[in-house]
Amino acid sequence: MSRSVVVVPSAPFLLPEYTGRTDAAADLRARAVAAVRDAAAADGTRGVVLVVATDREQRGTRPPLGQRVGAHLAGLAGVSVDAVVAVAWDAPTADCRALGEQLARSSAGSMLVVVADGSARRGEKAPGHLDERAFAVDDALLAALRTADPDALLALDPQLCADLLVHGRAPLQVAAAALRGRPGLEAVDVHAEDPFGVLHVVATLTSS
Repeated sequence: MSRSVVVVPSAPFLLPEYTGRTDAAADLRARAVAAVRDAAAADGTRGVVLVVATDREQRGTRPPLGQRVGAHLAGLAGVSVDAVVAVAWDAPTADCRALGEQLARSSAGSMLVVVADGSARRGEKAPGHLDERAFAVDDALLAALRTADPDALLALDPQLCADLLVHGRAPLQVAAAALRGRPGLEAVDVHAEDPFGVLHVVATLTSS
């Protein structure tokens, strides 16, 4: 892998077909695109590997939402998608760990872009409505990113995350397993917001 890993949201409103008359995602999209573009430039790479979750409910034959969002953001950032790694959104941690370890061996030279959201239960109008447990889980997720701690990401509980609709838990754990043991791992930037009761994250982690 390249030095950097970038986390971007899987929010549907980042896609043109969901933008509407008022582009509520303009700032978030610009931040995500800049994160991918800047990390790719710093690493000297023009290709990325997307790590995405399957949809909670498969509808039709379209690729997972995370894949579509990730590919759109990569295109806006001027980088190509070399490969897509899709993991079941509710995959056991052991499966995520195994996939991440395999990814670390097979993706030499490619930058990982992890398409992942936190919980979707941070408010009464959130997709899953309010669940007070969401805040502690999201805080743990953000703390793990801010401290660049792969083991803390791997410690997230799959069942609790499923209850809280943490759609990004599995992709983040895949990336965490791929990052374990990397020297000098640190967070360059972590941004979080939850305008619709869903935690959206843009983060860049890098290693020496």
